[in-house]
Amino acid sequence: MRPSHESAPPAGFFPILVVVAIALLLARPARSQSPAAVPTGRELAGVPALNFDADEGVGYGAILQLFDYGSVGARPYRYLLQPTLFLTTKGRRDATLFFDAPALLPRGWRLTAFAGQENQLAAPYYGIGNDSRRDLAIDSLPDTYFYRFERRQLRFTADAQHRIGTLPLRMLVGGGVSRVRVDALAFDADSSLVARELGEAPAPGGSVGWARAGLVLDTRDRESGPTRGRWVELLAQRASGAHDFSRVTGTWREYLPLAQRLTLAARVVAQQAAGDVPFHELSTIQGSLKPSEGVGGSGSVRGLPKNRYVGKGLAIYDAELRWRAAELSLRGKPAHLVLSSFADAGRVWSDRIRVSELAKDLHAGAGVGARLGLGPNFVIALDVGHSSETAAATYLGLGYAF
Repeated sequence: MRPSHESAPPAGFFPILVVVAIALLLARPARSQSPAAVPTGRELAGVPALNFDADEGVGYGAILQLFDYGSVGARPYRYLLQPTLFLTTKGRRDATLFFDAPALLPRGWRLTAFAGQENQLAAPYYGIGNDSRRDLAIDSLPDTYFYRFERRQLRFTADAQHRIGTLPLRMLVGGGVSRVRVDALAFDADSSLVARELGEAPAPGGSVGWARAGLVLDTRDRESGPTRGRWVELLAQRASGAHDFSRVTGTWREYLPLAQRLTLAARVVAQQAAGDVPFHELSTIQGSLKPSEGVGGSGSVRGLPKNRYVGKGLAIYDAELRWRAAELSLRGKPAHLVLSSFADAGRVWSDRIRVSELAKDLHAGAGVGARLGLGPNFVIALDVGHSSETAAATYLGLGYAF
């Protein structure tokens, strides 16, 4: 018999209460602060990466964000520099630099670039397909790495966006290169699912280059924590090198104001890949600014283990109710607190999406979250998700899931 959790909130609910309590204790009510106010000049914000993620373990390092707003207060900013040094107790070793310049270049060009070394010494892998099995008796052992493998990746990407006429529509062109090294065994494991599936075959890896193009429709009132509008993307990618494959991704995000401080945010993602897609690339989901991963984890179906389900076809559905609970002042600067509840669902197909199955055999998660915004763009995020496989998965990071 499974233990009942109905008599008390899940354990992961209490970090939300802690964040809210700390914010309210350290803060004072804002004095006629305008939520739309944008600073000028430069602003440096950051947090020690002393965080916790249900999939990555305890994290440590540093995450910084340098915003340049210019002399007139550019929206959302002239450019952003985000260097990150991030290590976790479950084997993540990242040193990356993200650059985003929506208002730096002339003639309306937006440039986004990323460079970094991303090492996952124990990356998750549970098999391919929507019915992949997970043996909890094995996965719950303290030192088991059966559902893990090692991936070391050096990656560089660059994308440029430009508005089309007077429409809220941008074209996107870009590309990148990556070099990946895969070891079927994580750490000193004796066996793994990857090793079992590969048999005598070598682990896939090598260098890949790609180009991509797409369209981005954006009518949001602001980019960080929007309260109205939509953000829609259609992206097509072609990769060649050690592996030749293509990928098409469509994402629709809608933000509906229900009341002055209440917003319903929703997202639908569909992605189809074809060709020689290596298993370690199946979890990647394209985005116009940054890629994400799924199905499962902090960026897709919260509550499910990271990348719990992977396949060439993918669909994700998210709904989030966001309440801007308080306008605050922290150390003399404007801040705000947002509380949320969410429900996520998704599924994959081993080969191709079947339209008749888009609403069938979904894997779901639900939970609550909190966002502490410092200024207009820097947001500390905490979500706690519940699913059939996890009672209370906790995710602490930056920004919104979508």
